[in-house]
Amino acid sequence: MTESKENSTSQRILKTAAELFASKGYDALSMRDIASACDIKAPSLYNHFKDKQALYQATLKFVFKQQSQALVCCLESDLPPKQKLNEFIEIAGKQMADNFIFRQLFFRILLAQDEEDLKFLANQVLADSCNALHAVFVEINPDCDPHFLTTSLMGLLLFHFQANPLRIYLPAGSEQTQASEYLIEHIQLMLHKQLGD
Repeated sequence: MTESKENSTSQRILKTAAELFASKGYDALSMRDIASACDIKAPSLYNHFKDKQALYQATLKFVFKQQSQALVCCLESDLPPKQKLNEFIEIAGKQMADNFIFRQLFFRILLAQDEEDLKFLANQVLADSCNALHAVFVEINPDCDPHFLTTSLMGLLLFHFQANPLRIYLPAGSEQTQASEYLIEHIQLMLHKQLGD
């Protein structure tokens, strides 16, 4: 098999695995299920990934890398720090709103509370964007707690976009308060208030 064909097969496996892990979760799937969905035989799947955990981690890297490139690029730009933060929140908010697979994989990891997966996500997948975000927070306010602000922002984005279908039924819910632009603007305001600007 040529390298480009092998790479395209691996990409196809990762895309299919991402959809399956997002919709069914890690425990509900076998390598045979994933191979079948990829229209390949299980032994062929093992030629690309040694086991389900290796495939899962490769899938997380694949999905999150696509999202984090734009975020890190924004944070490392020459824009003023407050503008970098606003653009980061806007990009991350749109990713949460538009990419069900990304959002669902994130939630599944958090809900499963598997220590190995959480460490992998933190150290191998999110570290670059978190470190860049910490630097921007400190540029805006050197006395801030960048770890708390990063996890607070993560929580705001995850919660508001995952809970958005429920929001319209809650008191004072409306189509306006469900709009991505509304959520992004209010998350930006909350973060800037916390930073003291």
